[in-house]
Amino acid sequence: MDNSKEILINSAIGETRMALLENGQVSEIRLFRDHHPSYMGAVYLGRVSKLSSELQAAFIDLGNNISGFLPLKTLPKIIGKKPKDLTSLLHEGERIIVQVTADATAGKSLKLTARPELVSTAVVFHPMRAGAFVSSRIKDPDRRTELKEFGKYVVLNDMGLTFRTEAADIPLDQLGETAGKLIDHWKKITRGLKNLKCPSLLSQGPDPIEQIMREFTSADISAIIIDQASALKTASLWAKNFAPDLISKISHYKSKQSLFSHYEVDDQIEQITSPHISLNSGAWITIEQTEALTVIDVNMAGAQFSSDHNKQIFSLNREAAREIFRQLRLRGIGGIIVIDFVDMKDKGQIKSLLHFIDELMLSDPEPVQRGNISSFGLLELTRRTKQNNLNSLLLEKIVLSKNITSQCLDLLRSAESQASENPGKAVTINVSNEMKKWFEDHSNLFDEFITRTGSTLTMELK
Repeated sequence: MDNSKEILINSAIGETRMALLENGQVSEIRLFRDHHPSYMGAVYLGRVSKLSSELQAAFIDLGNNISGFLPLKTLPKIIGKKPKDLTSLLHEGERIIVQVTADATAGKSLKLTARPELVSTAVVFHPMRAGAFVSSRIKDPDRRTELKEFGKYVVLNDMGLTFRTEAADIPLDQLGETAGKLIDHWKKITRGLKNLKCPSLLSQGPDPIEQIMREFTSADISAIIIDQASALKTASLWAKNFAPDLISKISHYKSKQSLFSHYEVDDQIEQITSPHISLNSGAWITIEQTEALTVIDVNMAGAQFSSDHNKQIFSLNREAAREIFRQLRLRGIGGIIVIDFVDMKDKGQIKSLLHFIDELMLSDPEPVQRGNISSFGLLELTRRTKQNNLNSLLLEKIVLSKNITSQCLDLLRSAESQASENPGKAVTINVSNEMKKWFEDHSNLFDEFITRTGSTLTMELK
């Protein structure tokens, strides 16, 4: 079986696109647009512009007309009893190091933390959090103990390290070298802070190539394929400083056919713009997104799995669940998600489906929580994601408006009111071509207008 993981980076004018391929199938797509950059992971020396006791938060000026929202619970831990009002720990005008944890959404600021971290493929460095931590996904108790002891040896004072899942198979000397580079980088960017202009960007700015390398690279990546020379240089430099094990995996794509066309990523992007996704069985799912939540409907259509009706429904729901979780990652969907499965009566099958969904949740890199399937066949999920979903980037929001019939009938009522104010006087209505055709198809309404008002009714194109 193909267990490869490849990252494709298409660097074009105005936009950088990234696709993650797992076992030859596109699992994630990210779009980075120059006119609307992502600040995820950026570390700033900011200035407190406002404190809110009600929200227990601070608003931070990051410069260049950019501001961020800092929940004060993310301030570095202090020795002693924590005050009830966290705003007492800061004052307006104070300089503070913060990191962006989520990009701004409509009408909101960037979300910040005052506990920044620097990330590599196998190690996370915590300059304001002491201790050595090991990913819960590393199960070997001996390796966990070894990594914890090694982390305490590498990091001094009040700083800390977390060893990510990939650290399970990387030699300690290599982990130590990477950690050392992260620590050196932190010391370099924080040297002379008192004399540094505030606000200022300290590290990890909104460069899309660096963001992709930080967020998506891991030790098990098979290849990183990039189609533009300057982007290749940026990725290689990042790998040299933070993940030397990736350097040999970075390559330059030089074929005449575009990178995303060659790997059929463009086809996947086109499918994302459709709310309907067909399944191999002949069934299909529909994804509809609203301001508050995402609703996913499973439709049986002409699917055929088994002559046993209950088995057929269970197999269909299982197939749909697998595709739904693929689409959540692919489209970057987060928040509240409600799935309307085909109704199942067998409690054992419901339990089996939930167990399968739990396995899918574990394979999702983003945190997912679920409820139970209700008596109506509904399952509620919450999925936390830092990125804007692709629908918001690819599709224009449609504003609902009255249909042509309603518009024409409204116009008739207005004309009737006008005729009643001026009995016998002809009334002219301004219409579009579409409205004109509707009135021509319902010409009897003009006769009824004369009968009811005594006035003639004529149309004039806008």
